[in-house]
Amino acid sequence: MAAIHLATMNTAVCMGEAKTWELRESQERALNRLARTYVAQVEALKRYRSKGEQRVIVERVNVEKGGQAIVGNVAHGGGVGEEK
Repeated sequence: MAAIHLATMNTAVCMGEAKTWELRESQERALNRLARTYVAQVEALKRYRSKGEQRVIVERVNVEKGGQAIVGNVAHGGGVGEEK
């Protein structure tokens, strides 16, 4: 990712310094490809780090007077009137 970022920045500088239209267009295509590659790498890293699972951990729950609480695993589904 660092190499792609460095190449993207160098290509941006070269595109800014381009003298001809053809050279500028070529640098623009390269810059576009490098930027898309970097974004794809960031997304892949994000998926790798999260491993596709999301968890919600509740550390503390207060149940006030007259309230009800369920302790344990709660599964959804199988309610009245639901069709499968």
